[in-house]
Amino acid sequence: MMRAFKLLCATSAALLLTACPQQGGPKQSAAVQKLIAPDAVFAKMIQQGRRVDEPQGWVNDILATLDELKLQRTNANVCSVMAVIEQESGFKEDPPVAGLNQLLTKKIAKMEENLLMLAALEVRLSQTMSNGLTFRQAIKNIKTERDLVRWYEAFTEAQFTGLILDRLGKGVDDLVSTVGSMQVSIDYSRRLAQTLGKPTANMRDTLYTRVGGVFYGTAHLLYYPARYDNVLYRFADFNAGQYASRNAGFQVMLSQLTGQKIVPDGDLLSHASGTDRSKNSQTQAALIQLFSKSAKNIQAQTIADDLAREKSIEFENTTTYATVIQLMQAKGLKPVPAALPKIFLKSEKITRSLTTEWYANSVNARYQRCMGVAEKNL
Repeated sequence: MMRAFKLLCATSAALLLTACPQQGGPKQSAAVQKLIAPDAVFAKMIQQGRRVDEPQGWVNDILATLDELKLQRTNANVCSVMAVIEQESGFKEDPPVAGLNQLLTKKIAKMEENLLMLAALEVRLSQTMSNGLTFRQAIKNIKTERDLVRWYEAFTEAQFTGLILDRLGKGVDDLVSTVGSMQVSIDYSRRLAQTLGKPTANMRDTLYTRVGGVFYGTAHLLYYPARYDNVLYRFADFNAGQYASRNAGFQVMLSQLTGQKIVPDGDLLSHASGTDRSKNSQTQAALIQLFSKSAKNIQAQTIADDLAREKSIEFENTTTYATVIQLMQAKGLKPVPAALPKIFLKSEKITRSLTTEWYANSVNARYQRCMGVAEKNL
């Protein structure tokens, strides 16, 4: 689980996905794409090496989700979803997070260094919850994100905890922003639900169900068009954001054209909290400099407008993207349609150095194992 605590028919490629029929995974023959292993094969893989409640239920929910989103039932699509679920939760609707209660304890201890905060905290932590335990005692029983959310909601419901709330987080969505078996963003899920005409209320509870977590997680992984020739890039996008791999490839090309060291993090514009929006990102600045010499007819505003489409496949139809491709070809360089984003994963739960590249490769290894078993059972 790498993001638990933080804090939309196009052409080409085997992974073009939307409401149109599509194929998932690496390029395959038409015959293979239309075949899928029996349900029992996937259910057995889910249960192998772990205790999973209703493994066939997980398979049923994955297949029902693919059908509802009008995505093809292929081994590649099923294995892609299964690989992410295994990585994120091990097929648990509300997966436990090791040391979650200790993280909360450390956060409170840090807040207690402020004398005013200490007084307010001690009063509230000593009060009794509905289960008969004090809030401080109940911290020891926090094992999952849902446990944490329930504790937090009860802890901050009193009016006098306003000061605490300001320090601990303005709302529960700030505290736990990704939820469920596939650790999908609540904000993304609400936006998608609105687009699809599905209920948006109680989205957190929906994501804590097996069917809800699978539906919105699968959508985030597969329900958008991308001209990737390898499912690895979808796994990276799942971690870093849709089109992050396409954008990282664009940054690699820009670096080759300019000779500048541009970090291929998949963000073409500045998105950091508190960033001065009037300041150009490294990518934007490099483009302006490049085009001032090699494409003088392209104005800075055009570049800005094009980069604003970084979260859409439409970016690939912009003047800026097309010009970079043309400049690469003019120099005899091969275009880079995608690259793994270079991002270090940051979370209070992560105690070792992890990256989006590590995440994508880890999920891909699970995917390849699943595909190997599935294809033997065609």
